[in-house]
Amino acid sequence: MKDIMRILLISLLSFTIISCSNKDKSESGSNIKLSDVNANLSGKSLFITTVDSSSSRSSRSSNKTSPTSTDSLITIDNNSNIDYGIISDYDLEIEQVVTDPSNTYSYILMKYNGGHSNLSADKNIRALNCSIFRVNLENNEMKCIEKGIVILGVKENITNTRDIYAKPVLDFSDNGKFFFITPWTYDFSPNEDLKCFKYCLYEHNPVSSTTTKLNNDLELEASRFLVLGDGQVVYTGWKVDNGAQIYINGEPAHSEILLRDENQNVIELSSSAGNGYHVDINSGDYKTVIFGSESSSSNSIVMARSISGTVKKTYIEIEGEWGGVVAIIKSNSGKIYAQGNNGLFSVLPYKKDLLVSTPDEVKNNSSNSEMCGSSITCFLFYEIIDDIVIYKHINYNYTNKPITIKATKISDNKTISLVEPDSNCTSNCYSVDSHLSTDHAGWKPNWYSQGNDFYISVNNLSTNKNELIKIQLDKIDFNGSSNQYNLMNDLDNYMNNKSTKDISGLNVLNSNTTTPTAQIQYEDNDTKSVRIEFNNKMNFSDVESKVSIIDNSSNSDVGFMPIWNNKTLHLVVDTDNGTVFDYNADTLTSGTTYKVTILGTAKDSDGNVLGSDVIKYITP
Repeated sequence: MKDIMRILLISLLSFTIISCSNKDKSESGSNIKLSDVNANLSGKSLFITTVDSSSSRSSRSSNKTSPTSTDSLITIDNNSNIDYGIISDYDLEIEQVVTDPSNTYSYILMKYNGGHSNLSADKNIRALNCSIFRVNLENNEMKCIEKGIVILGVKENITNTRDIYAKPVLDFSDNGKFFFITPWTYDFSPNEDLKCFKYCLYEHNPVSSTTTKLNNDLELEASRFLVLGDGQVVYTGWKVDNGAQIYINGEPAHSEILLRDENQNVIELSSSAGNGYHVDINSGDYKTVIFGSESSSSNSIVMARSISGTVKKTYIEIEGEWGGVVAIIKSNSGKIYAQGNNGLFSVLPYKKDLLVSTPDEVKNNSSNSEMCGSSITCFLFYEIIDDIVIYKHINYNYTNKPITIKATKISDNKTISLVEPDSNCTSNCYSVDSHLSTDHAGWKPNWYSQGNDFYISVNNLSTNKNELIKIQLDKIDFNGSSNQYNLMNDLDNYMNNKSTKDISGLNVLNSNTTTPTAQIQYEDNDTKSVRIEFNNKMNFSDVESKVSIIDNSSNSDVGFMPIWNNKTLHLVVDTDNGTVFDYNADTLTSGTTYKVTILGTAKDSDGNVLGSDVIKYITP
């Protein structure tokens, strides 16, 4: 279904380009200038973009900063004061707000509908010849990042991620650069070397104010990407021949997982037979990529990275009743999980037993196209914050298919329904965000977490009104009753009957202490991995060079694949040191004692050292 939708999109785009080819692309129909647009993000912590809903649009509210505020971007500060984020006499539609890791700048991503649209917002974007704007969060200074570039929209990005978990459309590297995807540049006037026929991946250097196009879109259309450390980026896409889709056995051809390293070399990380790799991928916080099996004959999770141009791979063989790997999910606790057909499991540290089970009505109907469409997850999605798993599923036994949102505490397996409809669906009866509900993309949850606050955009099935739910994770009573949430009703006067398109905000920043510490953690009988938990953010490359696993009986080094998540370094054991690609795990030997060491000279990201070696002996 996903590929059929994509073929239709390509056809419509081609028609649009042909029908508009005789138009003067410089004719925007607007005289807007950047000086006519003012940002109002300074001092704000939460950003909500909106879109017209099916309900009739009401008159503009009197609560606005001025008569010229646009209701396409709503902001909230730390004192819960609501305001608008863009002030302009001109109509503008905002897609997303993305904030850099240091909370220095936020990037406003503007919506453009394409096709030389006559919508006033589209005319204004064409006149500005820009859709990515950087805002200084100290003084609201606003700057166009690159002329002639159209940022990929929220809905199209979700559609491109094959009904699993959406990847960012703009994301940052630890070297100060950032990456983004554009669907095309037609209707705009970019530099010649930045022109894009369809789906291009770019790198932008804020220091030099230069943008580089990374893929040849006449050979490969980029569909998604993940940013790694040191300016590396991984991406996948569709193979094309001079812009025309290539087919293999009647199916659109996909690329393998491609890595562009710090030396601009492009390397294939995956080696899938047939039609390339197009299932979910994720990555650690440094240079390791983690994804599901490359082969239909294997059920192993793969971890891969490039070292000086050489690909290394390590495998974790799945045991128990996982039902295959659908997606890899990281928790801010440092642990890494996998979504299987049968539920949620812990990958690192590895545990074969189920943590959260897929509801029976979903599990028993995963091949039912009427219920699950083309979604590999059957529209079941997880978010993991510290020790709490938030997840939602559709109640198919109701005519209007409302959702239930649950929370499970991993430490004691207690579960509570945070949102649960009554038997008649007259109260607490919601579907997911209505903005995307015209197709399967609409069944993906629009949620966002910021510290202990968790936000979910929903559609009230009783009133057909979009609402924003807030759940305070630190106040969940797992021994209490259902429906532990609050509605953000104060937004009503600002939403103007619109729906929430996207939710984002400032990053929660935690400063390092001057005395870094490390604890080596090991799960009994685990032959697959060991982990080191730090109190500070560490210097990834320095720490990796100062960690070792030694076979105590032979005094020989044991290989491992390092993968970082937040302040945790997982050492995934691989006695072949990543050199044998046979889908088999090469683990520790039961009954043998191993010495795990991190040297006291290991540095955190501020240059502080541990001070003394940390050692732990383990015997699986």
